[in-house]
Amino acid sequence: MVRLVRALVVVALVSALAACDGTPEATPTASPPTSTRSASAAPGAFTAPPLRLPSGGRGEDCPVSRARPWSEPGRANRVLGPGPVYPIADYFPDAALPLRDQDRHPDGSYTVKVRWLASGYTGPVLVRAGRIDGPGTAAVEFSYTGEPRDGGHYAELTDPDTDLPATTTVGGPGCYAYQVDGTTFSETIVFRTLTVVTPVSS
Repeated sequence: MVRLVRALVVVALVSALAACDGTPEATPTASPPTSTRSASAAPGAFTAPPLRLPSGGRGEDCPVSRARPWSEPGRANRVLGPGPVYPIADYFPDAALPLRDQDRHPDGSYTVKVRWLASGYTGPVLVRAGRIDGPGTAAVEFSYTGEPRDGGHYAELTDPDTDLPATTTVGGPGCYAYQVDGTTFSETIVFRTLTVVTPVSS
């Protein structure tokens, strides 16, 4: 009987020690989500290439970029440049951007509506502008997206077909150029501006 009691005590002690020394199983944890965007596509990761505007002639000698027909008349009839982000050439009748009295600021500069469109491209785009036939400045601003950056206007395009209401500001009549940069392209578009006399109504 004594031996049976001792045996039961030993079994009870061994079971208790095993319960105290056992290591609890680790609770499973969720893995951190993996980003589907590449580092180069992350907002703000775009590095602006150098500004490389050409030199241009004055007046009729300005080497303007040729307009080409656009296949979606509802969006535009003609565009400038090879794309995929284009200024709409319909704003440049007779191959020149008209500057009217109502577009002029007190400092003598002009701000004119020039709409842009993007086709088949998503990602960052930077548009810069400058005068190429002499001293002077120019700028582009998208109306509802993006921000000033790197001497131009920067935006992240999330839709492969995007309409971009915008304005172009120039110092006056002359020869100018846009430089349009994205992750897969860098293009220069040359354009001319001229003043237009608005008829005085009687």
